[in-house]
Amino acid sequence: MTEAETQTQTDAGPAADAPPPRTPLSDLFAAAVHRFGSVWADLMVAAVAALILASLPVVLIRATGGTVPEAVGIAIFSYAIGYFCLLGWVMLRGLPERAPRRRVVWTYMTAVLVGILCGALVALFQTYAVVVIPLFLFAVPAIAAGDVGPARAILHSGALASRNFSRTWLVWLITVLFSAPVVLAMFLIVSAFAGNTTSILAGIGLAVPIIWPFSALFVRALYGDLTGRVVVAPQDRTA
Repeated sequence: MTEAETQTQTDAGPAADAPPPRTPLSDLFAAAVHRFGSVWADLMVAAVAALILASLPVVLIRATGGTVPEAVGIAIFSYAIGYFCLLGWVMLRGLPERAPRRRVVWTYMTAVLVGILCGALVALFQTYAVVVIPLFLFAVPAIAAGDVGPARAILHSGALASRNFSRTWLVWLITVLFSAPVVLAMFLIVSAFAGNTTSILAGIGLAVPIIWPFSALFVRALYGDLTGRVVVAPQDRTA
């Protein structure tokens, strides 16, 4: 082997081992907004379906004489599960190849588990739960992408989020800041026609078809960026 060839391999070694460049968060945000704008109808229908299904336990509690605090307690868990199921749907629909049926089942089972855990965090810590919820964001995407099995999904999510602390929590903060004015706008619209309690619930209900899909797309984009996995097909089947 000549000295030139040895030098070439030496120079190529570090480049081959170098981590892939990170996409600016502004580009990830723009990609999520663009994707939502392109396929908003399908995403909103899926979000409304998830919202309706998540609302059934709450309605059942109230219909059987449950108190408002009891309904709120159930709603925390039910809507958390609904969001993570929508996240799983967005991930599965965006994969380059259709996921096997077993992985689809694992994805939604993981969504239920993560939803219960995040609901428990919200019930215990109230608003302070927003600090730790990002640790669980990547469990469902990891299962849907086939990167880990169900037993390691939550540990994998926590490790990935911790290794990329600043990007993960900044994306979470952007999502919260994006969601707040949407909820407020919907509340102000509905408040002209209903009382405070009804306005709050209706405002959140009208905001969910916008907030949940955007958040799911943003998390999907971040997961693909952090792992280098192709999680969005050239022809995204969320369309």
